Amino acid sequence: MYKYMENLSEPLSEQAKIQIQEEIKPKKEKYSILEVLVVLSAISIVVVLAFLAINPGKQGAEARNSQRRADVSYILSQVVANSRSREGISNIIPINDQCVSFGNEICKIGPYDCRDYVDLSFLNAPNSEDVVQIPTDPLYISANGTGYYIVQDGAGGLTVCSPYAERSEEITFTKYLY
Repeated sequence: MYKYMENLSEPLSEQAKIQIQEEIKPKKEKYSILEVLVVLSAISIVVVLAFLAINPGKQGAEARNSQRRADVSYILSQVVANSRSREGISNIIPINDQCVSFGNEICKIGPYDCRDYVDLSFLNAPNSEDVVQIPTDPLYISANGTGYYIVQDGAGGLTVCSPYAERSEEITFTKYLY
């Protein structure tokens, strides 16, 4: 730019004005591929970390497992209360050393076919105002079964379990009556 300032008494030619304008214009910088890749990788790392922190699948599984624990506890408490009032565990509940076994799944209460299931409809006494509704597993779908299993050990122990718990969690509650 200084080369045009040698003789300031003469007016600038049009060509000199154009050259000055071109030198004054800011030059557009182009980003290199490396810079673009660095920015994209930084953004992807932030997205992955945010997904790991939030992880809706894990939170959903934990919420369903929490529901299963509450359901298993409720079923066990209802059966224990009934067994104490009757002064014995019902013969309908099978004796077995394994909770998850054929014939140990609890049947839904209502107009369901309870063959090959444990029918806990005795929890709803005909003269009682208490109506017990047996909960079902949040994900397990069966026409007649609840997805929860019940057994007794023959020595006063009742066990209710949920074999469909997620994230490799075992949900089993046991109560000893005598």
